[in-house]
Amino acid sequence: MDIVKGGVSGKVLLTLMFKSCDFMLALLREHNTSQSVIDCFDYLYGLLSPLIFRSLFPVILTDNGSEFSNPSALEFDSSGKRRTHIFYCDPNSSWQKPNVELNHEFIRRIIPKGVSMNALTQTDIDLMMSHINSYSREKLNSISTIEMFDFLYGEGLAKKLGQAKIPSNHILLRLSLLKK
Repeated sequence: MDIVKGGVSGKVLLTLMFKSCDFMLALLREHNTSQSVIDCFDYLYGLLSPLIFRSLFPVILTDNGSEFSNPSALEFDSSGKRRTHIFYCDPNSSWQKPNVELNHEFIRRIIPKGVSMNALTQTDIDLMMSHINSYSREKLNSISTIEMFDFLYGEGLAKKLGQAKIPSNHILLRLSLLKK
């Protein structure tokens, strides 16, 4: 789990990556606060059901950013039931979650560093991530991350998470993807 910032202030992305297949979700947040991360967890927990959430996110690795400073609210639902386990990387050790950083490079092709995300909607972010997740990866034997995610977790779950398979000849990993 990590964040991607746009401009100096405003909207940011919470990214969640599945190490098993490099599939990544990105949730647009109004502000980079601990409460906004908790709200994302609550949203996913409600969308997926507790059982599916726990099976998808048994363990989450993140950094020590202030937005992740309330592990109890992330690990437990509002009724006190455990939904996941949060672990933190060592300070200044981005190498401990290298695949997240690699996927962020794909995001930066579409939303360069310093470009504000304030005009974007979750629909825009889902479109961007659908393109990124549809890109085939050599390490997956030229299969896309969305195809591998469907194989591992069942067809239909990616769609429920706002992701759609984009045909390879229509994948666009440039800023023009989100131009309105």
